[in-house]
Amino acid sequence: MRDYHREGDLRVHAAGSLGRWNDIVGAAFSQCVVDTKAERFRAELWRGSIGDINLVRIRAPASQVTRWQHGGPGQSSGKVLLHLQADGTSLNRQARRETRADAGEAVLCDADRGYSVDFLTPYEMFVVELPLPVIVGRIPEFDIDGMAGQKVDARRSQLLLAFLQAAWSQRDCLADDPDWRDCVSRTSMDLALRAISQSGHLCSGGSGNSELRRAVMDFIVQNLADPDLRTSAIAQAMGVSARSVQAVFERLATTTSGFILDRRLDAAAKALAQGPNGRSITDLAFDCGFSDSAYFSRCFRHRYGASPREYRRGAAPVRN
Repeated sequence: MRDYHREGDLRVHAAGSLGRWNDIVGAAFSQCVVDTKAERFRAELWRGSIGDINLVRIRAPASQVTRWQHGGPGQSSGKVLLHLQADGTSLNRQARRETRADAGEAVLCDADRGYSVDFLTPYEMFVVELPLPVIVGRIPEFDIDGMAGQKVDARRSQLLLAFLQAAWSQRDCLADDPDWRDCVSRTSMDLALRAISQSGHLCSGGSGNSELRRAVMDFIVQNLADPDLRTSAIAQAMGVSARSVQAVFERLATTTSGFILDRRLDAAAKALAQGPNGRSITDLAFDCGFSDSAYFSRCFRHRYGASPREYRRGAAPVRN
């Protein structure tokens, strides 16, 4: 008998026993183990996405969750988790921090390090999965190594929660209207990044690795229009080896060229969204660091599901 059903584009899992719940949670979060003293255990898990944000919504009884008990995944996932408490109370432990979260509060979590969460009451939670390259592309000083286990700004997390709950309840509209879906996607990401950026300690100290990453990100932003921007040029400007620059992007689960391409496409999309401004598509491509307008158009279509010209006219983009 199946333990799931579909609600629109969501796959919904329900468990009637702790053993089955561990199977469901383990499939959603590798090496995640749930324990409880309760004799009966009924819980539900939904999975969905809004643009670049992956969401897991969970309702379950009081329990203890542990992940990566025997070390991390071995390679970077390029993900940051935001444990957004919708109901109930939890104690989040990571990086020698213990942080209590009540309804409307959120805690940052490094997806690649061991952590545990004690749910002291029956609860509902959104686990918001954010791509690390997108975060550092917008917030170069972001340092998950120093921020894991830390609570984000409460007022902003409450607004994010309210928005996600509203978007979740209206998901049929998102499925039927690509333009509306894109608007909600961008707003969701903006709200999540705003919440993170107000969590404090973004600029406090940091390791040598995080300082190098901030310097690399700043250099890329300042030189995005340079078609020769690549690993060797960045390494020379930073006074470090090419391997050191490559290691920065390995932590983000991407490459130097992949990160630069994404930032250039982001810049182009923002410019096109402003409508006609006298610049041709070719001029825009060159301004964003592309030396070949045809290559730019291919990459843009792959990313947004529309050509640059269609995007400028208002065609609804659909991310892959």
